[in-house]
This record gives sequence, C-alpha cells and structure tokens, in this order.
Amino acid sequence: MSFDSNIFEKEKINLAGTEEYIIRGGRHLLEKLPEAFNGIKTIGVIGWSSQGPAQAQNLRDSLEGTDITVKVGLRENSASIPSAEAAGFRRDNGTLGEMYDIIRESDLVVLLISDAAQVKNYKKIFAALKPNATLGLSHGFLLGHLQSVGEEFPGNVNVIAVCPKGMGPSVRQLYVQGKSVNGAGINCSFAVHQDVTGTATDIALGWAVGLGAPFTFETTMEMEYRSDIYGERGILLGAVHGLCEALYR
Repeated sequence: MSFDSNIFEKEKINLAGTEEYIIRGGRHLLEKLPEAFNGIKTIGVIGWSSQGPAQAQNLRDSLEGTDITVKVGLRENSASIPSAEAAGFRRDNGTLGEMYDIIRESDLVVLLISDAAQVKNYKKIFAALKPNATLGLSHGFLLGHLQSVGEEFPGNVNVIAVCPKGMGPSVRQLYVQGKSVNGAGINCSFAVHQDVTGTATDIALGWAVGLGAPFTFETTMEMEYRSDIYGERGILLGAVHGLCEALYR
C-alpha cells in the first residue's frame, strides 16, 4: 500500500519481497504536529479504560507548548473520573468533561470506549460531531457493525483509525521511556476511511507520531477489524482452540 503526506517523509521498506511504505517516528517529529493537526484546536479523548489514559497523556505531552488542547470526555459520574483527575485532567480548567460535551467541542474525537458501548451509543455520538471534524478510532469494529446493519458514518466528517499494536499501559510506558531512549514506543497501523477535508492522512499520521509510534504503517479499517477478530480473538485469545476442544468433547 502507498499513501501521500505533505508533512511526514515516508520510507519504502521491503518485507518478504513486498514493498511497503512507513513513517519512521521519533521525538524530533513532534515539532511537526501543529502542522499535521492543521485547523485542530481541541482533541477529545473519549473513554478511560485501556487505551484512553495512555493516548490522552501521550498526546498531551507531545503537544505541550502548542495551542492544541487535549481533553478527556467521560460519562457523568463515571468511576474513572478520579483516575483521570490524578493524571492531570481537571474539570476546573476544562480538560475533563461529560463525553458528549467534549465530543461537541472537539475537532478530533478519539473514540476509545468499548465496542459494546460504541454500538449502543454511535447514533448519539455521530449527532454530536461537528461538521468537518475528524472521528478517530483505534479499532475498526464500529465499521463492521455499521456494515452489518446497512448504515454508514456521517458524510460530513473525516473517519480515521490509529491502532497501537499493544495494550494501553505499554503505549504509555514505552512513550515515557522514549523521552530518554529515542525510538521507544508502540508501532501503529493507520487507516483513512473517509477524507472530507483533504487532511485526514496527515491528521492520522500526526496522531500516531504523537502517541510515540516508532513505525507507522498503512492498513484499511476493514482489514484492521478482520485481522483483530480472526487473528487476535480467534487465534491468540483461544477461540479456535476452544471450538476444537468443545467439538472434541
């Protein structure tokens, strides 16, 4: 696969005879983030489970000194509010708020609530998005659900994915390590499913660089959720093994 970026220099690599293009990360690229996030003033990270704490803190640290604000959106009376406050996101300075309020005011919405919560709430989430905003996912499951019910993402927003290849605590731990060891971090795939502003690719790449990804490579949102369902859940988490054992018994 190939992609074009006006901000980041892509690099061609050869994997088992197949040419691929990547963005090689590094903290020297953080200065390019305001340009990559052109027009984005508020990034709303929605959810505080595995990926939420890591991505919110990494993006906040990477954008320190810029005019881009990272905010966290949670349900009213969420049990995660004290943890978010301990990480420095506070209601008194506007960096912590109710999830739909944060969605309505964000230019980039990083939706990190569970798959089940996305299915339950996607219509209300879509209705809260600003026109020309960017909806960011770290798993393509919502696309699979929309396809299964014959629906689509709103036509007036960008839809992108940046998918770290590790659990949230590792995304944060290796980012912090990367402050002293350049190159530390978790690799990410990225996908541009819908680009209404013409800037979705650079927004996705900026998001991945801001998370500390040493290598960022392209995929599609559909292939991401397929590989996750069949590869991670079907094989790594034991679904196929369990089916075979059940059939044997």
